[in-house]
Amino acid sequence: MCRMKFCLCFFFAVISIKVIGQKSVIQNGLNKHLVDSSKSPVSITRKPVTERELTGFDLSTNKVNLAHKLWPQLNGKGSTISFKEELMDTADIDFTGRYLKAPSASKVLQTHATTMTTIAAGAGNSYYTGKGVAWGANISSSDFNNLMPDNLLELQQLKVALQNHSYGVGIENYYGLDAAAYDQQLNQDSSLLHVFSAGNLGDKTSSAGQYQGIAGFANLTGSFKMAKNNLTVGATDSFYRVISISSRGPAYDGRIKPEIVALGEDGSSGAAAIVSGICLLIRDAFWLYHPSKKPPSSAMIKAILLNSADDVDQPGVDFKTGFGSANAWRAIKTIQDGQLIQGQVAANQTVQHQISIPSNAKNLKLTICWIDPPAVANSSKALINNLDLEMLHSSNPNTKILPWVLNSSPDVASLQAKAIRGIDSLNNVEQISIEAPLSGNYQINVIGKNLISNQAYSIAWQYELASDVVFTYPVKGNQVFPTKNNIIRWETAMSGPAILQYQINNGSWINIANNVNLSQKYYSWFAPDSIGLVQLRMLIGQTIQPSDTLAIAPIISLKTGFNCTDSFLLYWPSLPVKNYQVYRLGPQYLEPLLVTADSSVVFQKWNNTNQIFTVAPILPQNIKGLTGYALDYTKQQIACYVKGFIADPSGLSSAQLNLELGTTYLVKEVVFEKKSATGYSTVFTMNPVTNQNISAIVPASKGLNLYRAKIELENGSIIYSNPEQVLIFDGNPFYVFPNPAPSGSLLKLMSENIDDLSFMLTDLMGKNLMKQKISSYLEYIQLPLIPQGVYYVSMIQSGVLIKTFPIIVVK
Repeated sequence: MCRMKFCLCFFFAVISIKVIGQKSVIQNGLNKHLVDSSKSPVSITRKPVTERELTGFDLSTNKVNLAHKLWPQLNGKGSTISFKEELMDTADIDFTGRYLKAPSASKVLQTHATTMTTIAAGAGNSYYTGKGVAWGANISSSDFNNLMPDNLLELQQLKVALQNHSYGVGIENYYGLDAAAYDQQLNQDSSLLHVFSAGNLGDKTSSAGQYQGIAGFANLTGSFKMAKNNLTVGATDSFYRVISISSRGPAYDGRIKPEIVALGEDGSSGAAAIVSGICLLIRDAFWLYHPSKKPPSSAMIKAILLNSADDVDQPGVDFKTGFGSANAWRAIKTIQDGQLIQGQVAANQTVQHQISIPSNAKNLKLTICWIDPPAVANSSKALINNLDLEMLHSSNPNTKILPWVLNSSPDVASLQAKAIRGIDSLNNVEQISIEAPLSGNYQINVIGKNLISNQAYSIAWQYELASDVVFTYPVKGNQVFPTKNNIIRWETAMSGPAILQYQINNGSWINIANNVNLSQKYYSWFAPDSIGLVQLRMLIGQTIQPSDTLAIAPIISLKTGFNCTDSFLLYWPSLPVKNYQVYRLGPQYLEPLLVTADSSVVFQKWNNTNQIFTVAPILPQNIKGLTGYALDYTKQQIACYVKGFIADPSGLSSAQLNLELGTTYLVKEVVFEKKSATGYSTVFTMNPVTNQNISAIVPASKGLNLYRAKIELENGSIIYSNPEQVLIFDGNPFYVFPNPAPSGSLLKLMSENIDDLSFMLTDLMGKNLMKQKISSYLEYIQLPLIPQGVYYVSMIQSGVLIKTFPIIVVK
């Protein structure tokens, strides 16, 4: 029940599924004019594969944490997000009470689907990293056996506002029946949005279409990602660099794809899930600030999302990042500030709008988006209704400011060229930006250039104030981790140097860095070994910008002390704090249960039916730390009387064992035992037992040593503690066990030095099956479901291979 999703789950599924596209079009009742069966390559057999999953999950990269702080009421509640792939673990405690079963759901359970669902909509019950973007939304599932759009009536009955698609079928560069079908569905229901991962073939080359043979471009994984009205998402690392495998545009006809990027350090699957969650927050915010209006159209959501994105990687709009990196905070702020325009234009008509910009504005940006009618499958150009966007300043009404356009000619130099201002006749999203806008009034012209019908459109616009500096991470509700690197993030239009400082518990201000680059907008800080409250501040000339007051504390690990027939005991490491908050799992979310000054609590079972608990420290000013892993006390294999059993190395040939009893009542004898090849043998005995705390130094051998405590009661009953491990390295820096290990099981890795250390599993051919960063001296690693046989573990430190050893996988 307590799942460590983001440090253990590295499952890459390859699923063979036959899909006949034309049959699905007919079943979905789409218009006949979409189908040109003489040319349609979508009728071939295609195999959808999940596009990996996230090994790191950080809500601060895309400013979701700041949106959660400022608008806690925005969480997707009342909407449903559907995940089109295999089935997520519907019993996961991060989805409790929110899963809606759909007729089209797969019956195959998949780790990847569970992870994607957690990223987009997890409740954070299992652990603080299990809190997703839209943590209040209902969730549903749909099988990607069918690559065509799901039945619209089914989606509407489930109140699906958005469907996430984190899969692909290989590079496809054409506008197929599936692309036309998705464009048609979003014309039928303008409030629905489909979000696709761009793919993980960014370093591959297309073998078809006008971009064939051009390495590193036009490698989106599926013709359904060529739809105009969908949203396609690429992946960056936490420092906004596009990862090498993230698929790039342009679309088959030169359109901008992907439209946006988000955090996805191991691929675009997780990036799509983050953006899906952000879109639900945008939908919520629209309802909050426009309560009398109908739900926002997908065009409005896209306009807000793309306009508020941060320009990352290479400057300007491009075929790697589209319009930039998703910024949840700016997106919602755009809605809060009322910087939205909706309208409709007819053929050969020009519709005018006005906006006003203050004198201290920077980085004015304006984006128009519309839901375009579907094109016929295999059209050479997908755009049907062509709108043109232009701006004019009141001081110079004869000078038009045009959108940014990219050169989509099929050669590397053109595709890498920076965007220039011009008339866009390819995309149904156009954007104008001005780094240093003139103050005053601007006229926005929307021109219906070539239309087959009247066209509704949505516009979002924003600007920054030149003097603003906003800390975006950490903020209230986040936590600083002592003796670890913490990424500090901020938003500002300023450039140049600044001084970054911190203080602990209202003490003296201490410099973190004297020459911080403001335009970089992040800094890595190794926090001191402290517990309490911390505050940051930025010194920019005479300006002082403070952060929120934050918790600095480690994560508390909850354990079961004893589990008797009438009562059970939970305990945790003591911290220098006055109180702790204990939580229990309610119908959907964690609920505060009690506050205690002790580092343990005993519950009577007759009046407490809850099984899942967690705990957090309460720091000064009643600021609570983050919760640790949620614990189901009934699943810990802890019997009555054992409160805690700890084993630690003591030199190179001994171990110190410490047993803490829940009680000495009716305890006759305590024995410490060490496991050998033939079983457990006694290494220490205490009789009689008069103390709840028992310690002994016992022999230990090189490598892994396993100890347990045996408690014999007066009535002859025997109670065993959980086994505890002591590792004596003595020249061998790594131990992995069990070995052999069952496929899909948990490995334990013990490492002597974990600085910048990674674990990589390969097969005999050298194919990389999984990779995991190591963050603790005892790390749990989830093996993928792989055939039995011999595999190799490579330990990589600071980019250097330092040790390789075999591991045997059995059924």
